Amino acid sequence: MTGRQNATVNRADCKTSSRDAAILAVIDGLQVQWLLEPDALDLGTASEFAIEAIVAAVRDPRPSPLD
Repeated sequence: MTGRQNATVNRADCKTSSRDAAILAVIDGLQVQWLLEPDALDLGTASEFAIEAIVAAVRDPRPSPLD
């Protein structure tokens, strides 16, 4: 692999890592909010919404600021 090809692979990995981190951050944030105030958040409903939004984004990808 040339240096340029290697840099391209690394950039692609970085995008994936950023997206993965964003998904985990959303789920972690929901859990923290629920732990701080269990009655203020329906964790199941909020998690379902987040997961459905992520699946919709995967099925119908749109331009992303990470691209």
